[in-house]
Parts: sequence; structure tokens; C-alpha cells
Amino acid sequence: MSITVPLSTATLQLLAALCQISLHSTDRSTAEVPYSEPNGATAAAKTVSNGQLSVGEKVGYGLGDTASNLYWKTFEFFLVYFYTDVFGLTAKSAGTLMLVTRIWDAINDPFVGYLSDRTRTTWGRFRPYLVWMALPFAITGTLTFFTPDLGPTGKLIYAYVTYTLVMMMYTAINIPYGALMGVITSSSIERTSVSTYRFIAAFCGGIVVQYCTLGMVRYFGGSETILVDGVEKEIVINEQMGFFWTMLVFSVAAVILFLITFATTTERVQPATDVKSTFRADLKFVLTNNLLHQLMLGGIAFLACLATAFSASTLIPILASYVTLNLLMLGVRKYAIHRFADSTEASTFESDFIDLLHNRPWMVLFGFGLLQLSGLFVRGGAILYYFKYYCGDAGLAPNFWVIGSFAAIAGMLLTKPLTRIFGKKALMIGLNAGVGILCGCFIFLKPDQVNAMLALQVAGSFIGGPIPVLLWAMYADTADYSEWRTHRRATGLVFAAATFSQKMGCAVGAAMTGFALDFYSYSQPIDGVDQLQSDTTLNGLCMMMSVIPAGFLLAAAACMLFYNISHSLEQQIEADLQARKATEPTVA
Repeated sequence: MSITVPLSTATLQLLAALCQISLHSTDRSTAEVPYSEPNGATAAAKTVSNGQLSVGEKVGYGLGDTASNLYWKTFEFFLVYFYTDVFGLTAKSAGTLMLVTRIWDAINDPFVGYLSDRTRTTWGRFRPYLVWMALPFAITGTLTFFTPDLGPTGKLIYAYVTYTLVMMMYTAINIPYGALMGVITSSSIERTSVSTYRFIAAFCGGIVVQYCTLGMVRYFGGSETILVDGVEKEIVINEQMGFFWTMLVFSVAAVILFLITFATTTERVQPATDVKSTFRADLKFVLTNNLLHQLMLGGIAFLACLATAFSASTLIPILASYVTLNLLMLGVRKYAIHRFADSTEASTFESDFIDLLHNRPWMVLFGFGLLQLSGLFVRGGAILYYFKYYCGDAGLAPNFWVIGSFAAIAGMLLTKPLTRIFGKKALMIGLNAGVGILCGCFIFLKPDQVNAMLALQVAGSFIGGPIPVLLWAMYADTADYSEWRTHRRATGLVFAAATFSQKMGCAVGAAMTGFALDFYSYSQPIDGVDQLQSDTTLNGLCMMMSVIPAGFLLAAAACMLFYNISHSLEQQIEADLQARKATEPTVA
């Protein structure tokens, strides 16, 4: 079964032109031949030869990340601000929320990866989720930016519920979307190319959010000009409604883009063998495996400690809860062992889980993503506060964001030639170290040195442009690495765990933004009126823009030293897997 949605010619031409600057030889190097989908239908528009993909399919795939970034960049740059200055939460409450809601992801993310790996439809394993989850994602995303007429406790509960739900929907659509890149082609080089298209499209979505959000909030919320200390200042009359309608527009656009991605992509890489999974065997593993339980309970306890900033008054209750839950799981294990005593079936989920823990390059990328995004989200969350209070003009923030995004796109176009010269590992180390150093330079800037701020932003964004492209291409390589070693493929679980790493990094970074604002005595607006910030707060905002994120980025670069998939090993893995596919039966 196939669905055809016409792409905008202008959109195709724009993104194709951008990507062809560095990828022209890849897309035109061989003649293309029709590809037959797993169910036997011929997709004439989706052509492939030796793993090569058409420009249309690469652009179509990339538009899915345009959709995701309409949400993600809004969360990165505006959610903490919305919670503190519009919704009405304290900075500390907002930071705690970001971490506590991640506890559910420890269960939800692996489950979605498990489910998507075992999905069987005529559309494929991962593509159907783009259709099934687009509308629920839109609804929860819009409700997250709605401010209900409730008291402080009611608002806090509402924020917890809606943010948890929107992150669940993000997981349900983005894990299959990320895993889709691992199965639309078997070529590592082509996946890097697809990843380039993806992140150029993602940055386009980010630019829309960065440039348009504050203007749309003013439009939908209404604005007026007031006189503050003799200076005319434009303020938004109703920021609450402004953010709600802005997010509704973004959500509708995202639904359309997800459907375009579904209609223009094809799943080609199938497991060499189809090992049937029984729910009974998998359930036995989940209920009886002590290592799995310790990872989950330990992770929850660590999140709880972070959420309470390792407060001495909460450490004992957290420890007591950890011990209690361990005793509870001990009882569950004993019951499950007795209940499933007659079960001798092997659990494929157990095999996937063990394979993942023994996948060294994936473990390195997990740590890298956690550190890198923690730093980026601390900085991203601080930008609006920095320009609003330190520089005295929040209107500078959109220009700062947008000029950085265009510089990142320019840098992204160099991903392929730079990868050929330096290799993925060395390139990732150098790029992250460079971005960290440039980021740290902000500590020396004064409020009136706006041009220097813009120059550093351009340089840092240009250098950092290839990083997300490389990262997700490398995640796909780790899925190949696992299949090469184990003769089993669990693309969905690999990308589920990768997405969990990304979400954890973002949660830690966003939480640290809230905690840092509280630590540096940030004064929230009172009845919509901005408060004068102390020198301590202003210095803290400088730290959040410079030293703190720089430390995370340099640590991420050091983490990448342990990555062990070289360029020669990539080629060997690709050749070996192709040889296996030629001799083993393929089951759709």
C-alpha cells in the first residue's frame, strides 16, 4: 500500500540546491533503477542503485526533522522562559519538572524501540508511526503551551501532565523516524548524505522557530507600546494566548510535514533472518532480569537526586525509596520465576538488550549525546534571559539565533568532505572542542559588545554544524556494528536508547537552566512587569552562556576518544553485511 503526496517544487529545489553543494557527486554518480518494495509494489519514484537514494527521498526524509524541530527548538529556547515568565512556575519548579518527567522515559523509550522493531505492516516497521502519531503529537504539543485558569498547585500538575505526554508523543514518533534512516539504505556514505539533508531541513525548522516565535506571540497576543524610564518599549498584552496560538500553528505544519516524509520514503534494509519474538518470553525477561532492574532503579534514583539538587534533606528518602523498590522487585522476580517456570523460549528483547550493553561505540555515543546536549540546552535556555537582562534588549535574541542557524547550515554542507579527510571520530572530537572554546569566550564580553557576540555565534555555529549530522549517522553505524558482531539487528532499540540519551541531555540542561536561575537569585516578572536583576544574576547569566556549557562540550569531546569504529572498519562492516544479505534469506 502506498500513499502519494506531492512535494512543493520550490521546497525540493531549495533543499536540493543546498545539499548538492557538497553531495552532487553522490546523487548523480550512478544510473538509478526502480526499487521493488518488500510487499512487491514498485515505487517508481523511489529509485536506488548500490544503496544510492534519490534527492527527492532525501529531502522528503529531512522534512520529518523540520517537523520535529518545530517542537524541539521551541522547547529548547522558549519552554523554560514560558514556564517562568508566562505560565507562572518558579525557576526551581521548572527545573525539577524537566528532570522528574524523564523518569517515565526510562520505561517509555525502550518500549517504543522494542515495539517499533517488532512492528510488521505493508508500509514497513517505522514509517507507519509517522502517520499514527502525528496528530497526538500536535495535540499534546499545543496543550503544553496552554495556560489554564488554575491555582499554583493546579498549574504545576497541569505542566507535569502535559510535558510528560508531549515527551511520550515525541518518543513515539521520533524513535521510529530516527530508526528509519538506518533502513532506507545500507550504505554508510549515503546515510551520512541523508543525515546532511535531514539536519539542513531540521535547521530550517529551527530558523522558523527562532525568527518567527516572538513575532507570532506578539501578533496573537496583541502588543502595545509603553514608556519605561523615558524609553518606548513594546510589550505583549497577552503572552499566554500568544504562545498557545503560535504552538498551534507550528503543530499543524508539523502534521503535514510528517505525512510528506511518510509518503516519500521506503524501507529497504530488512533483517537477514526474522527471529520471532514471543511476548511471554520477553515479559519473563523484563520481570526477572536483575541487571535491567538495577539500571532502571539506579537511573531513577540518580534523576531524583538531580531533581532535588542533591539536597541533604532528600537524599535519605531517595535512598529509602531505592531500597524499598529493590525489595519489591525481589518479590516480583521470585513470583515471575515461579510463574514462568515452564517457559523455555528465548527472549529476543533480552538478546537486544545484552547486545546494546556490549555495543561499545553505542555506549560512547550515549555518553557523548548526554554531555553535549546538556551543555547546549543550558546555553540555549539562557539566551533569551541573557539578551533581555544582561544586554537589555530581548529583540537581539532572534537575530542571534537565526545568524547562528545559517552559519550551522553552511558548516553542515562541509560534513561529507571533512569526513573523508579526517574521519568521523577525529572530526567529532575537533569540532566539539572548537565549539566549547568559542563558547567559553563569551565570559569576556561586555553587554555592549553585540558584534563580538554575533561573531562568536557565527564561528561556533559554523564549526558545530556537522556535529548532529555525524552523530546520527554514527548511531546508524552502531546498529550495523551490532548486526555485524551478533547477526541480529535491533535498529529501533538502538535509536530508542539514543533518543533517550538525547532527551536526558536536554532534560539535564533545561533543569540546570532552572536551577542556575534560582541559584543566581533570578527575579521573575510580577504581574507582567520585569524586575531589575542583581549583579549576581547578571554574572550568573554570563556563566550560563559561557563557562558552564563549555565544560560540558569539552567533556563530550573527551568522551569521543573511546569510540572504536574507524573508517576502515565501517567499510569492512558494510561489505560483510552485504555479503550476508546475498547468501541469507530476507524476510519482510
